Amino acid sequence: MTTELKKQIGNRIREYRTVHGMNRERFAEQMDLSPQFLADVENGKKGLSAESLYKICLRGKISADYLLFGKLQQYEHMSPVESLLQETPSKYLDRCAEIIRIVNGIVADKSAVDRNTKHENE
Repeated sequence: MTTELKKQIGNRIREYRTVHGMNRERFAEQMDLSPQFLADVENGKKGLSAESLYKICLRGKISADYLLFGKLQQYEHMSPVESLLQETPSKYLDRCAEIIRIVNGIVADKSAVDRNTKHENE
């Protein structure tokens, strides 16, 4: 595996991890990998074995096509938000994740207000 390919795969893993709000230690634990190994992979210092790639894809529900080639396969069950995120340049993914968290918070707050209002009117 070339150094450039290792860096690309490592960057995709880091992007996925940060978009999902996980620190390296938590993600490594969920993938049954050591945090140091994951750091080396994310920094392009080490490549993934077939077994490690399998663990990350299976446990993280990450497409191997995405990790290896940078493209997510379009699935029928994919939400419009997931489709948009696939096309978003990686340098904007952290900001997108932050915006999604803010919107989720607003929706959750509105749902709580709506439930309280409904109960008061009954």
